[in-house]
Amino acid sequence: MNDSSSARKAGPGHTHEAVTEHALRQRAGVPYEVERVVCLACRRVLAERTLRRAAA
Repeated sequence: MNDSSSARKAGPGHTHEAVTEHALRQRAGVPYEVERVVCLACRRVLAERTLRRAAA
């Protein structure tokens, strides 16, 4: 197993430390800006919502 993948795993029962990220995604060929809330320790996506249609 790779050391970098095991270092990213948090212990069971850890408290998620939320970080907000913005990203561009496509749905049916149309670009959208999305806001994702991810845990800093385990990188699990805690929430994701579409903000608006991005400029083409």
